[in-house]
Amino acid sequence: MTRDVYELDGVKIAIWRNDSGEELVEFTADADIDCDGSGGNPDGDPWFQPDTTLHHWDGTALNAYDEPFVVTPPLVVKRTRKIVLGSLAMVCHLRTGAWCYAVVGDVGPTRKAGEVSVACARKLGIDPNPVHGGESDKVVKYTIFVGVAAHVSGVTYQLQRWGEER
Repeated sequence: MTRDVYELDGVKIAIWRNDSGEELVEFTADADIDCDGSGGNPDGDPWFQPDTTLHHWDGTALNAYDEPFVVTPPLVVKRTRKIVLGSLAMVCHLRTGAWCYAVVGDVGPTRKAGEVSVACARKLGIDPNPVHGGESDKVVKYTIFVGVAAHVSGVTYQLQRWGEER
């Protein structure tokens, strides 16, 4: 088993690999709220984007209000060998013990780790408002099972390489 550790804005990101090539990514960070995607912008987020990096099989963006997903920094996609987008993630609020499964659904800023969809925030008991909500303390643990296609809330997601067009 090998472990590589990278630091991004004070967050240590560990990438574990075993002899079979399986990969696991772990980090503990805050949780900004991402409302991007097909759900519109009902909360008036000035940074709203109508698209997500991961798409459904029909090419539509994820819906941050309905689908629990996490946003990963580009460093994770670049430093892992297997496909990250569409992979299963487990997110845990260490202070409350609330946790949920999510899909890696978006690639975010290069200098920041720690962002969840509105639906994921709700499951964790975090204020889901993208303008004033979120968790500012580094008490949210992100675990990504790289290359393991997510099956979350009755939806099976396809693994998708970053930059791959559908």
